[in-house]
Order: sequence, then structure tokens, then C-alpha cells
Amino acid sequence: MLALVRLADEEAEHLLASVPDEKHRECWWFILRDGTPVAGDGGGGVLLLSELQRTRPLGRALGALRLSPLVDAGDKLLAKFRKHLGRFVPEGPAPRRYP
Repeated sequence: MLALVRLADEEAEHLLASVPDEKHRECWWFILRDGTPVAGDGGGGVLLLSELQRTRPLGRALGALRLSPLVDAGDKLLAKFRKHLGRFVPEGPAPRRYP
């Protein structure tokens, strides 16, 4: 199961409890099923790709080839253009399917 949770959400506070507050906004976070937080630019990209059905083979291949640093570098590059890319994202709350 995958959910997008806003940082302002109480659930995000609970999920990121082990992460220092000042690091919450440095990047996006992927929380493993066991509750372990993984920084989006620290391996989270490959984990996310591995979790999604349509990108699972790609994610597994990237993980097996140890290309997570390449994906992380791409994530950091895209983050520099977040403002410009934001216009392609619709306004409003993200879908939520977290229990």
C-alpha cells in the first residue's frame, strides 16, 4: 500500500518521529512497511519504483545494478526545478489511501 501524506498531517509526524525535525523538509521521505524512513534522495527513489506495480521491474533492476545514486542524483536535479515543474501538478489535496 502506498500513500501520499502531507508533512503537516499528524500521521506524517508519527511516521517521521525518528527523523530530526530540521530534516523533514530537506527532501521527500519513503517509509518502509517496518516504519523505517528512507530519504527520497538517499535511496527512496529506487524503493518507490520497486513498490509501484508498473515500475516494479525497473526499480528492481536499478536496485540490483546498485544505481540508486544515479536515481538520487536525478531526484536532486529535479528538485532544483520544483517551482517550474509544480505548474504541471494539479492544485488540491493528493489522493489518500493510507489506513
